[in-house]
Amino acid sequence: MLKKRFLFIFDFDNTIVDDNTDTYIWKLLPEGHKSLPPQFEKEKHWNKFMRKVLQFYYHNDISVQQIKTCLQGMELTQGFDELLNFIRKNKEQIECIIASDSNTFFIDSILEKQDIKDVFDKIYTNPVQIIDEMEISIFPYHKNECESTCPRNMCKRTIILDNYQLNNYEKVCYFGDGKNDYCPGTILRKEDIIFVRKGYGLEKLINQKDLECEKVYFESGIDCINRLKNLLL
Repeated sequence: MLKKRFLFIFDFDNTIVDDNTDTYIWKLLPEGHKSLPPQFEKEKHWNKFMRKVLQFYYHNDISVQQIKTCLQGMELTQGFDELLNFIRKNKEQIECIIASDSNTFFIDSILEKQDIKDVFDKIYTNPVQIIDEMEISIFPYHKNECESTCPRNMCKRTIILDNYQLNNYEKVCYFGDGKNDYCPGTILRKEDIIFVRKGYGLEKLINQKDLECEKVYFESGIDCINRLKNLLL
């Protein structure tokens, strides 16, 4: 097997897709519920919160298929169809992964609908169990003690360091939007690139605490392609 020159790491929510998968399904709230039960708001940890949301849906007869159909209505971020096709055409040089605090069911549902699963070599996200094809139960990816901007159930820096030797790659490119994308950015080298979605939490955080790597700010996938073309010559 030929060694890949580049490692591309993608966040999912508000990066590959133009919304948050967790909150997108709230449009399935049963009739008479304008919002989730108020006691849910007391849950401090998002992963546990979403587990309660999915249990609430199950008890209100919202099926797994309904959730999947809803998710498959999500759109890719502008220009990401072109960006992912660009990566597909250059896969002999690129190892491409997803590191996301969504979950396997949500991500797989969208990758299947968009026909882009072949672009990615590996997906690191929260696992789920589907019970009797009726209930989705979500579990934390891992437990971490990271003191940066990471949730307790996922540190993307740890995921990368546990699974990849960055020095084996000519360049690492990270694509993200949120505050939990800052921590993995701290391990990128000067020659690496972080692609930062404009107008989201990661951009604001980098403005406060800079990173060593090159920063490219994007509004669409076309902005990313314009920078990547020079790498793949």
